[in-house]
Amino acid sequence: MQTNRICLVAILLLAGPAFAQMPQQATEPASPHATAVSATEIKAAVARNPAGAFSDNVLAVAAIDASPNVGVAVVRRSQVNGQTPPDAIVHDAVTEVYQIIEGRGILVTGGTLQSAVPLAADNPVVGEIGPSSVGKSIVGGTRQPVGPGDIVVIPPHTPHGFVEISTKRIVYTLIRIDPQKLLKPLANSH
Repeated sequence: MQTNRICLVAILLLAGPAFAQMPQQATEPASPHATAVSATEIKAAVARNPAGAFSDNVLAVAAIDASPNVGVAVVRRSQVNGQTPPDAIVHDAVTEVYQIIEGRGILVTGGTLQSAVPLAADNPVVGEIGPSSVGKSIVGGTRQPVGPGDIVVIPPHTPHGFVEISTKRIVYTLIRIDPQKLLKPLANSH
């Protein structure tokens, strides 16, 4: 054993000068282009489509390792005639991260999606949110009050939806993390 260590040290000492004379290669890959979504763009997206129960404005799909796998959106959910519309969805592969920027509500996560219907693969929405199923409601799960500044991380296969919007509307930024690279790039992505 001692002989093997001495031989290894001798090889390293003899080879060291040869390695030092070899041309050095870059050890870090070139930095990828960053994707930025400005506060102005977020405010403009919030102002678009002010009516209706739901609006999901995809602002960017960031390319990472030459494939899209992070989406950025602004979502607005509104009361209709003073009521919260049904909201129940589960994503097969995408993690979502919400940050509430306006309004308050009760978000349910977990449980079971009732009357689940998968979105058709050729549905354009699937390119924005990933393969998903929608349902009539969620049974069980955890009810969480959310408001401005709160962040919620929703992993794949987790039913989720707002069961109560306690203000006229709730608005949040949404980051979609897509490790399987299923999101489609936008023509105007940053």
